[in-house]
This record gives sequence, C-alpha cells and structure tokens, in this order.
Amino acid sequence: MQIKRIIDVSATIKPDMALWPDDGGLKISRRTLISEGGACNLSSISFSLHTGTHADAPFHFYDEGRDIASLDLSRFIGFVKVFDLGNVNNISRSDIEKLGIEKGDTVFLKTSNSFINEALPFTEEYIALDVSAAWYLANTGIKCVGVDYLSIDEYNKGHHDVHMVLLSKEIGIIEGLNLRDVEPGTYFFSALPLKIENADGSPIRAVLVEFEESGEKK
Repeated sequence: MQIKRIIDVSATIKPDMALWPDDGGLKISRRTLISEGGACNLSSISFSLHTGTHADAPFHFYDEGRDIASLDLSRFIGFVKVFDLGNVNNISRSDIEKLGIEKGDTVFLKTSNSFINEALPFTEEYIALDVSAAWYLANTGIKCVGVDYLSIDEYNKGHHDVHMVLLSKEIGIIEGLNLRDVEPGTYFFSALPLKIENADGSPIRAVLVEFEESGEKK
C-alpha cells in the first residue's frame, strides 16, 4: 500500500496566531545563532499547551482524570470520518444524528470555522458543540472528536459542559483543526499528543492520509 497524499490539518504555530484569551501568549526565543557565532541554531518556546491544534486530557477538567501522557493513543491514530456541516449556528444532536456515526468512530466536524482567516485574532463567534451533541457522541461510544476552532465548547458561557461530558467518558478531544481543504470522507489520521507528564493537554501535528487504491496508477 502506497501513500497517495498527506493533508496537514494543523495550525502553524507562530507569534501572531490566534490564541485563547488569557492563555499567556506565545514566545519563540533564539538562544544561539550560527550567524552570531554559535555552534548551531537553538531555540526555546513558551506557550499554553492548548495552543493551535491540540488535544485535551481528562485532567484538563477533572483533578483525578488521566493526564496527556497516560491517554490511550488508539484514540489519536487510526481512521476518521470527516463530515462537512456547513454554516450551522452551533452543532446540536439534530445536526449529527443522521450522519451514520457509529461506536468506535473518530469524527472530525468541519464547519465555517475552517474558513476564518488565520491572520485574524481570536473570535468569540465560532461554531461549537452544544451538550445535546456531546451526549449523543458519548452515548454512541465514539473514540475521538475533532473540531475546527480552539474549543469544542461555546465561548464564555460560564460552564464547560461539552468538555465535561466527553472527557468523563475518556473520549479524545482534538481542537484547532484546519479542515479548509478537506473533502468529506474517510481517511487515515495521526494526531498524537506529546508525552508530557501531568499535563492537561498537548499540541499535536495532525495529518490525514490518503492511500493509493489497488491498481491505481502512480
């Protein structure tokens, strides 16, 4: 089996990217530079673990929940169903219950969020899930869900019900995907978090993979 195409669905980490409010900013520091006489180019970075495309661990909202290093990695690699929900206002059960989502699935939900200009600062008016959709996914028994903005919950609602429902079932949550150029369908995906002890989340490099079909010309 040959790889036909790899689609990068990750946000580019850079100083002027959109960040969650009060996340503390992002700083990339050049510690040594060859151009300044250093033996190598060496940098460090300071940012929230929930920057750009990232995974949430149950520990994000549950003190006794698993940290990111303890998660079942099968939730972050395998096959994924990508669904295009278009310009819905918010994602409710009625928007997803007829999509054919099954137990054990990973699902990525593409919305108009993916077309928000990357040069824009954080917007409060993004499309998120409501709790009816969260319970539907949890009761269906999916492995992981991915969304195309920085949170799966609505902004500034005073609660995090969607996170709480999904993480209580140890369902993987991937936030900040860029699905702009992705057509609906089934793909192989990899979105593995870093192995950071006692961490509540981790940045990831998320990709979709298409394979050559048997007999397809190279």
